Amino acid sequence: MHSRSTIRFLVAVAMGAWGLSAVAAPGVTADSLVFGQSACFSGPNQRLGIDYRSGILAAFEERNAAGGVDGRRLELIALDDGYEPENAARNADRFVSEDDVLAVVGGVGTPTAARIAPVLRTAGIPFVGHVTGADFLRDAERFPNVINLRASYLEEVRVHVDHMVGEFGLRRLGIIYQDDAFGRSVLRSYLAALSEHDIPLLAKTSYSRNTHAVHASLFALAKADLEAILLVGTYAANTEIMDLAHSLGLDYLMANLSFSLSYELRRRVDAPSDRIFVTEVVPSPHEEGSALAASFRRAMEARAAAGGESVLNELALEGYLLGRYLVSTLERMGEDLTRAAFMAHVIPSDAVDIDDWTVAFAPGSNAGSTYVRLTRLGAESGVPGVGRGGP
Repeated sequence: MHSRSTIRFLVAVAMGAWGLSAVAAPGVTADSLVFGQSACFSGPNQRLGIDYRSGILAAFEERNAAGGVDGRRLELIALDDGYEPENAARNADRFVSEDDVLAVVGGVGTPTAARIAPVLRTAGIPFVGHVTGADFLRDAERFPNVINLRASYLEEVRVHVDHMVGEFGLRRLGIIYQDDAFGRSVLRSYLAALSEHDIPLLAKTSYSRNTHAVHASLFALAKADLEAILLVGTYAANTEIMDLAHSLGLDYLMANLSFSLSYELRRRVDAPSDRIFVTEVVPSPHEEGSALAASFRRAMEARAAAGGESVLNELALEGYLLGRYLVSTLERMGEDLTRAAFMAHVIPSDAVDIDDWTVAFAPGSNAGSTYVRLTRLGAESGVPGVGRGGP
């Protein structure tokens, strides 16, 4: 484990090698500060990109209405990648060649991150707030330009496994996963969490990304006599699997990660049930006791009043939190608005409070939150959250 000073040294050396100077100031003009985003705004999982972008824009518009940052407006160049790695790589190349963004933020998905992160690292572009809990992005030595603001998949999976084993006494567990960097990352995390309880993984099966042909993956697990299944996919795929299980009378406990979007599952699944669980990495946007959620709702009301899309869900709240954190980073940077200065201030020594939400990086870490809560699809309220990062 590297100390914080070592990580800062690595960043400083890397930034020097990348040749970033105050003269270039990519993404900075006399009246604007520009960020880039590559996310899915089309295809079967488009809500992932659309809702996340809405939250970021709500935070930007809120700050712009108050005069921006030192008189500069916050702007977002959002490019569609359709949740496909090749498209994401092209978008990353565009941000590098155009050199018109201070940082790339608000991406969606592990397979896209796997293509974007190396391109941006080589170019010296900060990469902040990607919606994934993949372990490889938490290697701060390998990716000194990456900043994670959400819990890891291992932390989410541990909550699921602890609940299935501790609360339900289940031991016959399986997994259906999307066969790419996302699914394989979670599979590793699932195996690690199961080993902590000395429980073997009894069955596994997978399917291709961005496909609706997922039914066979459920049938493949039939002989294992499972009690619970971890579903590692998007809301579109997970919905089809859970609907098929319900139609066949299969009473599995179904566990879903935050990436599958509980609000989309609740809207789409034929029979929402208390045996369907979803982890969340932010508080409920409707939580009355959360100052962050209250600020988010006000920002979305203002957005709606100005003709923008108002989205009140966890992913939009996560986007709003990202936007607010970017603002706080810019404030700490002062007049030095370079990428090097951004990297020097985006992981501060002290915790950063966004209303009543805390972002804190352990020494040597590039991850600012471990907060996870568990919700049931059949209920609006959830099991209390566990971990650090919230009130």
